[in-house]
Amino acid sequence: MQDTVRVPRRAFLFACASALVAPYLNAGSTASALPAYLPQVKVTGRLRFSGADTMHDLVAAWARAVSGLQPHIEIDNAATKLSADGFEALLDGRADVVTFVREPFPAEIDAFTRRFGYAPTLINVAGGSYATKGGTHALAIFVNATNPITHISLDELDAIYSRDHRRGGKAIATWGQLGVGNDWEPRTIHAYGMLHRRDSGNPPGIVNFFQQRVLRGGEFRDGIEEQVDRPGETALDAIVHRVADDPHGIGYSGFAYSAPGTKTLAIAETEHAPYYAGTPAEVAHRDYPLSRQIYLGFNRAPGQALPPALREFLLFALSRQGQLVVANDRLRFFPLTAEQAQASRRTLVDIGE
Repeated sequence: MQDTVRVPRRAFLFACASALVAPYLNAGSTASALPAYLPQVKVTGRLRFSGADTMHDLVAAWARAVSGLQPHIEIDNAATKLSADGFEALLDGRADVVTFVREPFPAEIDAFTRRFGYAPTLINVAGGSYATKGGTHALAIFVNATNPITHISLDELDAIYSRDHRRGGKAIATWGQLGVGNDWEPRTIHAYGMLHRRDSGNPPGIVNFFQQRVLRGGEFRDGIEEQVDRPGETALDAIVHRVADDPHGIGYSGFAYSAPGTKTLAIAETEHAPYYAGTPAEVAHRDYPLSRQIYLGFNRAPGQALPPALREFLLFALSRQGQLVVANDRLRFFPLTAEQAQASRRTLVDIGE
């Protein structure tokens, strides 16, 4: 099934504006810092969306608002479940836009490039969430509460989890190698994580993010304790629970999965870079290195202008009104800051609005 939005009443934006402003400001962004969407020309066209169900409501709200300003844009918002479903539809020409609540899998980029000769275009339209279960939440690094360590770098995480060490370091196997002294020096690090590959051959979205962001596309080493979903316990819960039971444990999960007997570490890109604890403001501004993003993806050949309907939709999504809609979404995605929105708009200019 799909939602089709054609010509809702223009009053939608004005009726909702006051209700949207407060949560947007609470999310750490300033609506007035973003440019308003003011259509310069009326366009006609049809856009077919497909992808993650966690973005379905957001796209539907954007569609209602856009149609109030561009009544001749028709938007079909397909009721699919996964970003992978939307990507397949994009690949086969059954969709114009895929909603990505994760980074594309390398296998997806390869498949697209093999078929078309160029990569899909991605536009960042919001930040991931903070301490939520779902909503493309930021990742936290958990250790046992008895562990004296307080911070860790992505370089060090790569040295713990990777077999390739693409960040240039050497393997780290003991807590002493991370600077933890006294009787902790010889203790072996026990690393926990999610299942590295599903039956599809692709990793879970969180694993893909960790692998690309932390391991720089390298492979996981052998010996990581992989956790899976079980009745009453998700893999992300299980990772934190195992760390709570294991004084030598370390694992990645979300801030919302925190449990007694654990603590989270401040994180930096390298040991010489600033460390961030992962506060909501740090995640919203993406100072925290394991903050996430959400995207809209589409097929655009190099040198080809964007279809007018898609151009106007993207300009709206990146505008003040569009980001107010993000602030009101039930999954608590972070609206773009002024700087982030400007970067996405620059991407549009670079590919030709």
